Amino acid sequence: MRVLEMLLVASCAAVLIVLLVRKESYRKAGVAAGIACGVLLAAHLLEGYRWQMIPAYIVAGLLVAVAVSGRRKLWKPLHYSMLAIFTVLLGGSVALSLLLPVFHLPKPTGDLRVGTETFHFIDTGREETFTEQKDDKRELMVQVWYPAMKSGGSTGKSAVFPREKKLFQTYMQAYSDNLGVPAFALDYWKYSRANAYANADLLPADNPYPVVLLSHGMGVGRILHTSQAENLASHGYIVFAIDHTYSTIATAFPDGRVTGLRTEQPQDQFFEASRAILQVWNKDVAFVVDQLDSLNTDAIASKFKGMLDMNNIGMMGHSFGGAEAFEAAYTNPRIKAGVDMDGTIFETTGRDDMKKPFMFMESEEFTQVNQQQVKYRKTPITDEELKSLRLTREQFDTILANREQESKLIDRVTQQGGGKAVYVEGAKHFNFTDLQLYSPLIQKTGMTGSINGARGAALVNRYVLEFFNQHLRGIESKLLTGPNKDYPEVQYPKSVFQGA
Repeated sequence: MRVLEMLLVASCAAVLIVLLVRKESYRKAGVAAGIACGVLLAAHLLEGYRWQMIPAYIVAGLLVAVAVSGRRKLWKPLHYSMLAIFTVLLGGSVALSLLLPVFHLPKPTGDLRVGTETFHFIDTGREETFTEQKDDKRELMVQVWYPAMKSGGSTGKSAVFPREKKLFQTYMQAYSDNLGVPAFALDYWKYSRANAYANADLLPADNPYPVVLLSHGMGVGRILHTSQAENLASHGYIVFAIDHTYSTIATAFPDGRVTGLRTEQPQDQFFEASRAILQVWNKDVAFVVDQLDSLNTDAIASKFKGMLDMNNIGMMGHSFGGAEAFEAAYTNPRIKAGVDMDGTIFETTGRDDMKKPFMFMESEEFTQVNQQQVKYRKTPITDEELKSLRLTREQFDTILANREQESKLIDRVTQQGGGKAVYVEGAKHFNFTDLQLYSPLIQKTGMTGSINGARGAALVNRYVLEFFNQHLRGIESKLLTGPNKDYPEVQYPKSVFQGA
């Protein structure tokens, strides 16, 4: 709860206590408490109301009226009934505010202040394949986080979501459709804050900063990886997160256009469609790397001129973005190391010779899938199981075959390139994003696991930082050598391909 919200509830409780006593000598105290309650209510409404507090607003308004009027002689059962109802309403507001809090992203663990700004890139040499408009070129929105000066050039701390009202409502409608809740229920997200300062000046350094590229999962967007980018930037990295247009929940362009999700992965052609999409994303990454060259050398007005270490580029991603991180690391010689956070690898054949360090961070469900692999190699899946999965036998066999090839590939890559494969006990798919920080109720949907959201975010940030420190900066990591008592949730399987 925000400070004024807590003070408002406390003042309401104080008025209730005074009214409960019912002594005439307490009348002045009741009036004073009522006035204080009214002042706090007004101050909080000016700060910004949210629907979770509506029961408290009702209680506060009625209590102010009763206290200020000085009326104390009520029929005793009615008196106590009103007090009981008011108490329940206040408790309801407190519960809603705690379960659906105004979240702020965790403070980065590095010593450096973080700045952020957004770029609009147009690939004039590439046609947009997700629209039917002729001569429509591929456009990307890319947000960057970087070490920043402690003063000057900043327009203040950035919000998690766009501040412009109409644009914010567009984003909330997209998220509400995706989560299956009314849009107004997410309106309070407008108060949530990140840690980076918008358009801050870049912190000068003797040497250029290593670069990390970041790709989101299918149908979400770069917003869900803000805290990961901020944390890396606070440790001296410059992070560029790409919104892969038409594969996001919403992407806003400078001219006011907002694109949504048009990418399709039909079940009967899932792998074929996914590989085609992956090639589009891979071209996005290659194009952005070229744009970074321009920012680093040719752009006169760029604050990043000469400050991007293009010889030390890392790539990370979640889910489909994790698949892209592997694809980019495999195909792009400029990318030195990569991290796949709980993403499937779609291109698995003929890829056994990548010598680059690569880390696979998997959820607990990863081990369950592997156990199913072993099971179905011994005992074929039944028709009833196929029906429950809504898959044909051919589709299931394709998935199983790809999973086995993927597991063998992960083993080879980690053995050849000095990378790592770990899984996190208690983590589910979205524990590798900021969504786990939005509300404790997210866990109830099954999108995140039993691990505490703040703990999950801190764990992922630490391991990603250690990995890039080791492979982009040459700082040897003790954490990555094996199981660590500070992170007992992180397990190191001897072989990903069980039963091989």
